[in-house]
Amino acid sequence: MVVADIPTEPWYKRYSEEPELFDELNSKPARVTINGKRHYHTPFLTGPAPSVTTIISETASEANKKKLEMWSKNNPGMKEAAAERGTAIHSCMEHYLKKEIVDVPEEYEEFWSGMPQILDQFQEVVWAETPLWEKHKFALSEDGVGRVWGCDEEGRAWSGSPDIIGVAGNKLTLADLKTSNGPYYRRWPKNLEKGSPEWRANLAGYMKFSKCCLQLGAYDLGIEQTLGMRVQQGAIIVSTKDKTQLFLITRNHLNIMREKWLKVVQEYYEQIKVMDDYDPDLV
Repeated sequence: MVVADIPTEPWYKRYSEEPELFDELNSKPARVTINGKRHYHTPFLTGPAPSVTTIISETASEANKKKLEMWSKNNPGMKEAAAERGTAIHSCMEHYLKKEIVDVPEEYEEFWSGMPQILDQFQEVVWAETPLWEKHKFALSEDGVGRVWGCDEEGRAWSGSPDIIGVAGNKLTLADLKTSNGPYYRRWPKNLEKGSPEWRANLAGYMKFSKCCLQLGAYDLGIEQTLGMRVQQGAIIVSTKDKTQLFLITRNHLNIMREKWLKVVQEYYEQIKVMDDYDPDLV
């Protein structure tokens, strides 16, 4: 196990002073599955840290978990198809920002068509799925997975892989890319008839938007603790068949999401403590 205390300074400084600390960490795949949930190897004493998505899914309400389970049951193969689509568009995004050849699968061309116009707004790219700056290479594992990690004052850790960090509109921007069958919405559909198809579609888009904002809060903290960078704004890019959406998230809203995220992290670890279901044999 890599031995490291809770840092008082960004991890990139530790890397410049003690590069050997990360040799063991990055000599193995970044991702590890524990109890069926994604975790990442980190330099924390606590071992593999749960991913941002793991924490969010595990702290979801029982009602939402049941709804997701029922949806998956009633729509066999849809979850896997959505994951495949997301992986394809993320790969295209990464190659595009790294100025590499982009090979868009024919079945996803409609989802990609609006992406270049938005990605061209980045004047400089610091991170596109993986770190581009040499001083951040310590966050890249041997399997090519880039990730950041963070912890709260109690040492409760998390980790995740940001999509994009770059300069857009002269602001250091953290962006998250999503593919979706329907559009996202920034606001609760209060002016629509409750229960109507339009209301349901808007509500689904709003819930996805809110969840993504929480993810940005988690990555924002991780980026600051790992890379020593404080982003100036967030962005959510949503790729659908019909259009590509861009939502800008203010620094103030990111601050709110950071605080909300820390409460979710506390809830997750308290839940794990009660369940006491960690089994090293399942790693």
